[in-house]
Amino acid sequence: MTLEDYLRDAVPAHPVLKAAVDFGRPGADKALRALAATTTEFDSDDTGRGDSYRRAQRNSSVRWRGIRQLLELAAPSGAAAPHIVLDVLGGDGTIARAVHEHAPDLRDRVSILTGDLSGDMVERALAQGLPAVRQAADHLFLGDRTVDAALLAYGTHHIAPQDRLNAVTEALRVVRDGGRVVLHDFDDASPMARFFTDVVHPHTTAGHDYRHFSRGSLAELFEEAGTPARIVDLYDPLVVRGDTEEDARRRMCEYVADMYGVGEFFAAQGGTDARWRILERYFGHEDYLAGLPAEVDFTPRPVVHRSRGAYVAEVPRAAMVAVARKAA
Repeated sequence: MTLEDYLRDAVPAHPVLKAAVDFGRPGADKALRALAATTTEFDSDDTGRGDSYRRAQRNSSVRWRGIRQLLELAAPSGAAAPHIVLDVLGGDGTIARAVHEHAPDLRDRVSILTGDLSGDMVERALAQGLPAVRQAADHLFLGDRTVDAALLAYGTHHIAPQDRLNAVTEALRVVRDGGRVVLHDFDDASPMARFFTDVVHPHTTAGHDYRHFSRGSLAELFEEAGTPARIVDLYDPLVVRGDTEEDARRRMCEYVADMYGVGEFFAAQGGTDARWRILERYFGHEDYLAGLPAEVDFTPRPVVHRSRGAYVAEVPRAAMVAVARKAA
């Protein structure tokens, strides 16, 4: 889709885009040229893991528990409605779809504007009727103070370290006074970071050579941006349902294989039992949870339990989240 096509067809169809997008701001021409030359690992499986990632995200319930908590941090109850939240790393609109499918109580209170670096992801979001804009996190094509909150989640470590300050600064720029910027990632000392290093990086087409955040570096980033943030630990599990315990474990292994582009690696391990042992090996959180600054009530290891007549496979992930409020 060309910029002209986007301005003619997509923007008029979505009032939130009409009110927010600004391709005339300083540096826009340079940023557009950079976008035109950018290919990401999320465009397709030929470039990395785009197709398999989108296949996993069709089930928006898997990460819903964490998504719900992030939205409550970005748009707390009592905030004026509708509360427009920019999902900076929104892919093909997983969070927007999750709100529609799982949270009738949030639909009138929270409106999601999806952004992403991948043109393929943005076109797929638009095709689903979602307001979306292709942009880099460190140069947003939105006007000043045009959204109520900004969320950077599920891939913030993909932002190059030298661009992270600009990404936070841009998020603060587009948020209205008094609004929040919420940044989610996994501690570089966490089991999730180890899984990326030991499994995802060597077994995906594009690799995964990205530096995660430390607790200290995350706090310092917002201090440098001029808006201090509080750091909270957030339980962000993967949750998959099945008809039997075996079915739940199998579905979870398939989800993880698609989500992280490690299908060939998982297939080489053998059956479901062997693949589940991989999850047990990498997603055991006992030692990590014991080292957190405050006690938390997180599930410490992958489990299968019964809930509402189904078997539920739950793989824990402990995320680290910065919450900053822009000065009024």
